[in-house]
Amino acid sequence: MIVGRGKAHGRVVWICFLVVFAVTGLAGESATKAPPARHYRIIELPLRPLHLSNSGEVVGTIGANRAAIWSERGGLQPLAIPGGFSETEARGSSGKGHVVGIALNNDHSKSSAFIYESGKMTLLPGDGSKALAVNDSGTVVGESKVKGKIPTTPVVWKAGTITDLGACCGGVASAINSSDQVVGYLYDQQGRYRAFRWDQAHGVQYLGEPDVYSSAVAINDSGHVVIQEFEKGAYLYKGEGKMIRLVTSDGNPADVRGLNNADVVVGGFGPFADASKAFLWDEKQQFHDLNDLIPASSGWKLESAYGINDLGQIIGVGDFKGKEDVGFLLVEEKGGKVDGGRDSQ
Repeated sequence: MIVGRGKAHGRVVWICFLVVFAVTGLAGESATKAPPARHYRIIELPLRPLHLSNSGEVVGTIGANRAAIWSERGGLQPLAIPGGFSETEARGSSGKGHVVGIALNNDHSKSSAFIYESGKMTLLPGDGSKALAVNDSGTVVGESKVKGKIPTTPVVWKAGTITDLGACCGGVASAINSSDQVVGYLYDQQGRYRAFRWDQAHGVQYLGEPDVYSSAVAINDSGHVVIQEFEKGAYLYKGEGKMIRLVTSDGNPADVRGLNNADVVVGGFGPFADASKAFLWDEKQQFHDLNDLIPASSGWKLESAYGINDLGQIIGVGDFKGKEDVGFLLVEEKGGKVDGGRDSQ
C-alpha cells in the first residue's frame, strides 16, 4: 500500500510538473511575442523642422524664414532665395531629393510655390500659390488661386503643369502618396470644411462623417489617411467602415501631424498648446507619450512631433535646457546599440 501510494504520489507530482511547465512555457512564449518597448536617442536640429523624408533628410526653416535642408551626413544646407522674394519656407520633401515650399516677399502680400531639385530652385505656376508636399515622382500638391476663382483652391503640379482639383469654394491639398492620391480639405458653400481624397481616376471623394468639420492631414502608400476632426480629435481612416479613433492617455484630443507606411501616427496632445506633449500611436501598441521613451536626464520636453518616416525616425519641436521651440530628430535604438549621430545629451 505504501509503495502504491508512492507511485500514485509520483504520478501526481509528474502531472503537476507538466501543468506548471506548460503554463510557464506558454507564459514565456507570450512574453517573447510581446512587442518590444521603443526607446530613442535625440539629436538637436539646427533648423525648425517641417518634413522628414524616407532618406532621413529634414527640411524646414532657419533664421528669419529661409528654407534649408539638414542631414546627419551632409549637415545644414540653406537654399537660395529666388529673385523678387525675401523669405522661403521648405514644407515638404521626397526620398529622391525634391524639396517644395513657399517663397514670400517682405510683407507677405505675394507668395509663390517652388520646387528645388538637382541644385536648382524653380517657381511653379499659379497666383498666391503654396507647395506643401511632393512624392518621389516629383508630383507636387498645395494651393493656388486659379482663373475664375477667388479663394485659393487645392491644386496638383505635375511636370510643371498646374491642375485644379475642382473645389467650388476653396481648400488645401496637404499630402500625396506614391500613387498620386491626394488628401486635404475642401470648403462647401456654407463655409464648412471636410476631409477629402482625390485621384485622377475617381476625382474628389469625401472622407469620414458628414456635417463634421474635418481635414485629411496625411496619406500613406496603402491609401490610409489620418483625419483631424474639429474638437473631436483624430482617427486613422482605412476605408469605409474602418475608422480607428486615436485615444490619448489624458483624454484630450490628439493633434495629428504625420503618418508612415506602417500606420504609425505622430503629433501632439494636451489641454492647450502650451501644455502640449509629443505622442506616437499605432494600432498594436496604442498611445505613447514620446517623453516617456527618451532618457529622463536628456533635458528635453518634447511638445509636438511633426513627422515620421519609414525608418521610424521622428521630427518635431520641444523645449531643451531653457530654449523653446527647438527642433529635434528621434532615432530609435535597436538592440541597445546606436550607430553614429550627435546626441544632444
